[in-house]
Amino acid sequence: MPRLCLNSPQNTLVLLVPLLAMLGHCDGDHLLSQVLFCQPTEPSSGLLKMFDEDQMFSYNFSDNTVTPWIRDFHKWRDQAFSNPSTITSHVKLCNRFREELTKALENITPEARGGAQVTVFTGHPLRLGVENTLICAISDVYPPALTITWRKDAKHLTTSLISSQYFAKVDLSFQAFSYLNVTPYHNDVFSCEVQVAGDNRTIVQYWVPQYPIPSDLMENVLCGLGFSLGIIFLLAGFILLCFAKKLRNID
Repeated sequence: MPRLCLNSPQNTLVLLVPLLAMLGHCDGDHLLSQVLFCQPTEPSSGLLKMFDEDQMFSYNFSDNTVTPWIRDFHKWRDQAFSNPSTITSHVKLCNRFREELTKALENITPEARGGAQVTVFTGHPLRLGVENTLICAISDVYPPALTITWRKDAKHLTTSLISSQYFAKVDLSFQAFSYLNVTPYHNDVFSCEVQVAGDNRTIVQYWVPQYPIPSDLMENVLCGLGFSLGIIFLLAGFILLCFAKKLRNID
């Protein structure tokens, strides 16, 4: 049976349909699930195929296509979900449930809302002056409706911005990721600002370049400096050895 979760007054309904509870020849239990959510805010609906908390496929309602999260899954995308007409009927059923349950539970059940947590990190080891990707990871999201804003030195960024879809978790919350292509330099200050629909708070997470990997030029300079110091100490040792021999001969 599907599991229902209603968020009131946000009016978000999540349907989690377990497809397979146990996969053989694996250590421990794994869950293959299909998650459908509908809500009055954008996105109005979403459909995901998840393996535990890893996304396999997502359904695009705009053009009725399936997007695999991993490129190798492309050959199975036609088998990921039912046909579009069945999906449409499921979305209508979801919205009907949402409307009826909202009327029945209004002012009875407390509002369900996640405590979104935001983390920012780089996609590759940090090198100053070298192109990289900042990743803004938002966990414990509910309802799945976010506004994500990137800033650099307090200035709003509108370019080089890539946002991904939502990922369902087994506790019926969601997580999301936003990506920003950057070329970081010393003293840069980036921030990822997140606002969940229906919440007046704005969660801000800052990122500044710290502990970068030395550049190739710096590595070459340090290598040359070390080599030069080695020669100097070698010559100094040779001179001291000769001087010690002369003193011994004098004695």
